[in-house]
Amino acid sequence: MYEVNRLALWQMGQELGFDAIGATTADPFPELVPRLAAYAARGRTGFEWEDIAERIDPKRWLPEARSLIAVALAYLTPAGRRLARRHPAKGLHGRLTVYAYGEDYHQVLARRLHLLHRALEAYLGRPVKARIAVDTAPLVDRAVAERSGIGWIGKNCMFYTDKHGSYVFLGTLLTDVEVEPGSPQPDRCGTCDLCLRACPTGALLAPGVIDAKRCLSYITQMKGIIPPEFRVALGRRVWGCDTCQWACPHNAAAAAAVHPEFLPQGELAYPDLIAILSWSNREFLRRYGRTAAAWRGLATWKRNALIALGNCRDPRAVPHVVPFLSHPRPELRASAAWALWRIGDPAGTAAVRAAYVREEDPAVKAEMAWAVEEG
Repeated sequence: MYEVNRLALWQMGQELGFDAIGATTADPFPELVPRLAAYAARGRTGFEWEDIAERIDPKRWLPEARSLIAVALAYLTPAGRRLARRHPAKGLHGRLTVYAYGEDYHQVLARRLHLLHRALEAYLGRPVKARIAVDTAPLVDRAVAERSGIGWIGKNCMFYTDKHGSYVFLGTLLTDVEVEPGSPQPDRCGTCDLCLRACPTGALLAPGVIDAKRCLSYITQMKGIIPPEFRVALGRRVWGCDTCQWACPHNAAAAAAVHPEFLPQGELAYPDLIAILSWSNREFLRRYGRTAAAWRGLATWKRNALIALGNCRDPRAVPHVVPFLSHPRPELRASAAWALWRIGDPAGTAAVRAAYVREEDPAVKAEMAWAVEEG
């Protein structure tokens, strides 16, 4: 006899505003080991935890765990969809992924999972041991959600729900409560491979197989100098990438999200690239500190803005980019040099040639070598 059956769990989810909720046992996920090990061996992991044992065994995270409750919150609001489908035809603007339009989902989901914890205690009339996992814990949240029966994993490695497609955030509540488990759903992708063909960098190697280090979403968040082979593909992206999701027919019919926390915050979806270069940390946090796009900090945004300006290929950007050839951070100097090469304006080339003479970092100097060769 389960302490909480599926109906009771569903009712709690409805009251707390979750778009999907289900449960599975706290048993390990041994089926993940071969793939996780292969990803690690081939250097295809992104920000994932390195210890595979921690990723597949929930009881390493909560020894008393008996159940894992998976939840989903949809984030693509009608306003968000309209905003994402357009792009300024003129002007030096970048673009953000849709998930960064509203409030940071880590905080939104954590608040609701805390309420779910309290709801379980109220329902059972006893203290409940629990831990919350929202994208930052070792557990593979998509595997938990899949086994809980609230959706399936698409060929683009995104998690899908019937109603909202892949435009959902996932969270997990590990608990010592025995909750009636759900059953995994069948795959709904069929023979469609539009997402694989749409990926700008070929990061989707096969159905359900991704090289995370080729994914543009990862690349906008990585540290250091962005590898040259990805810079043109980045286009005007300042944070994240939605290409494989927009290509998906299932997402075309996705129901809109209703959560006010995820409504777009003003015109922040298309930031002024020149303005980004001049922002202080205070200004950056004032504008984007409440979103999920701020955690890497302003330097990462400035690096990405420099690459985006290069891809705009507009000479008006040159006087704003040139000062970054002397920036203390090597990734910004390197990005500025590439942007000026991409723009192709003579004044920019001359500035890079002068910077090359004084540059001491070998990696940055290599980025500037084109100016000397062309000179």
